[in-house]
Amino acid sequence: MQESKRLNFLKSYLKLYGVEKIKLTNETVDSISGIAIYDENDPEERQEFIWHKSEMEIPSPELNILIEKIVAEKWHNGDKISEHIEELEFEEFDNSTKEKILTELFDVRIRMVDDGEETDSYWVHY
Repeated sequence: MQESKRLNFLKSYLKLYGVEKIKLTNETVDSISGIAIYDENDPEERQEFIWHKSEMEIPSPELNILIEKIVAEKWHNGDKISEHIEELEFEEFDNSTKEKILTELFDVRIRMVDDGEETDSYWVHY
C-alpha cells in the first residue's frame, strides 16, 4: 500500500521537533492521527496527534524540501525557525516560491492529543 501524502508530509514536518518515527493510528478522509515517537526506547517520549486535513489539503511538495533543508542545516530549535531564513537563498526555488512556502510552513497546525482531548499544537514560528 502506498503511503499517504499526509503521512509523508508529517514525517518531514515532525523532524523539526526531533520525532524519530510516527505510528499511524487512524486515517480518515478528513484527518490523520498517530503517535509521534521521539525516542523508540523510552515509552514516555511519545505524543499523540491529529491533523485535520484531507489528502487534497496538504502543503506543496516544495515545503517538504524546505523543511528537510531547515533540519539538515539546523536552522531551527524545535518550533522556532531562524529569523534569518528570509534572507537565505535557496537553489531549489526562487524568492517568490520561498515566500509562498514559508507562509505555508507558518500556517501548519497539527493538534496534540492528551487523554483523548486536543490540547496544544505543533506549529512553527520565528
